[in-house]
Amino acid sequence: MVCLRLFRRLAALVGALALLCALGAAAETATSLRIDFSVQPGVIIGPGDVTMTFVITNETDHAVRNITLSSSDGLLSEPIGQLAPGESQTLSRPHSVTQEELDAGRIAYTVSHNPAIAGDDRVVYPVSAAISQGDAQPGVDFTRRLSSDSVTRGGLVTVTYKISNTGNVALNALRIRDILGDFTGRQERLGVGESKTFISRVTLAEAAVSEPVLEYVTPSGESFTRSLDAMPIDVVSSALDISFSVGRSVFDQDTADASLILTNRGGVDYTGITVLDDVYGGVIADAISLPSGGSPAEIAHAYPLRGEAEYRWRITGASTAGEALDLRTDTLTLSNVPDEANVSITLDAAARTPRINRAGQVTFDFAISNDGTVMARDALLYEVNRGEIRRLAVIPTGEPMRCSASYSVESSEPFIFCLSYTDAQDHQRTVTTTPIDITIAPDGASPERPGSDGLGLEGDSVKPGGNSATFIVLLIIAGAALTVMITIMAVASVRARRERSKRIAAEKQRVKEEMGRTGSIDAVKTSPKRRNRKKPSPGEAK
Repeated sequence: MVCLRLFRRLAALVGALALLCALGAAAETATSLRIDFSVQPGVIIGPGDVTMTFVITNETDHAVRNITLSSSDGLLSEPIGQLAPGESQTLSRPHSVTQEELDAGRIAYTVSHNPAIAGDDRVVYPVSAAISQGDAQPGVDFTRRLSSDSVTRGGLVTVTYKISNTGNVALNALRIRDILGDFTGRQERLGVGESKTFISRVTLAEAAVSEPVLEYVTPSGESFTRSLDAMPIDVVSSALDISFSVGRSVFDQDTADASLILTNRGGVDYTGITVLDDVYGGVIADAISLPSGGSPAEIAHAYPLRGEAEYRWRITGASTAGEALDLRTDTLTLSNVPDEANVSITLDAAARTPRINRAGQVTFDFAISNDGTVMARDALLYEVNRGEIRRLAVIPTGEPMRCSASYSVESSEPFIFCLSYTDAQDHQRTVTTTPIDITIAPDGASPERPGSDGLGLEGDSVKPGGNSATFIVLLIIAGAALTVMITIMAVASVRARRERSKRIAAEKQRVKEEMGRTGSIDAVKTSPKRRNRKKPSPGEAK
């Protein structure tokens, strides 16, 4: 009986321990994951797209398996896999917000995983993020940049206009107009956070003024106008080229090295040129002479670099023809804090004939701009359904790179172009154009004639077979190569016949020598026929 009681107590103790272990495992399972859920932007003006971010962390000392992310309605489900003890995973997913979610003020999702004890139900974590509906707040950043505010007569000025949508609604029917060069730029739509760059190049024969005006329309139909201050551009009569640069010294990061190069490309001499510091005052150099056609003069000066500073020099003097010289360099800024390396790529694409009257060829023009501080690398331009257009080793900053591509269009269809590249942090990035619809309709323009690839930068390539000098040169080279091959074959044939003749002669000589050694053939002297022989005389008949 005592043994029986001990056995029962032991069994009860084991059962209690098992129950405690199960409860501990269940409690551990219930708090296996920590999930942080947020959306960006958190305020939108109506149903639209947002980006969801999930940060899932395994706070246990065992692996959590078969994790699944699901929408609250169960229509979307994505397997995540498993997380090791202490591991964390960040997920970013797009989401189209509905009006019901805006009314509720929340976006709901669930995260689930397998239980720690086999046979139990899956562990489910309901999560939600706040979303709210706000008022439309259109905003735009409009800037202009000139390559120079003064040029020589007949010189070229490059004007760069940039529009950035800084509001929370898309902008429509954007137009830029500038009296300088009678420039007009158009963009039908600019989404939230997007930017568009326009380039205008103007040759000036006399002084001019840049006064750009931007017009755009909000989704509600309200029109807005933005204007920039007038900026005069002087046309100087001197033929003096000025190149001014400032950079951090390679020997001392706290020293700025400024350099000015003066080149006289005109037909008169300059004397008594003085270079002054137009910001801090003082004379940099004086008594400089620049004869016509002579060597350039280079002036260098060092500054202590303390924080951010501006540098601008003034050049005064006169020519031997009595023309006064008074010029200023561009104002340059330098800081002893290195700029953060970044890449900012913009891809613009446009069809030359977006509406054609029959099937045929359509050419697209591309402009690739890098508004960052360093070059992009390993770039690939392609159309999403038709593949690669061009590969670029680098995309430099500054002036846009331009190229074009032609496609055969058989029916109305959209084209979407993408540019993938590697940024300064070795991350792969891709920019995509909005769909460009090509329509075939009776009132369309005539399609282009085939004959141009248009895959070359800053110009079109010509297909082989066209009326081009390249094709003629290729034909000449091919003809020369064919002539050389025929000549080589003829020479080889003559040599083969000679070798064959030599072998036959050697074989005959060998047979002749062999017959002479064996004596199998003897020479025989034939006698004259009997009827022609004379009877011997008596004296000879012996």
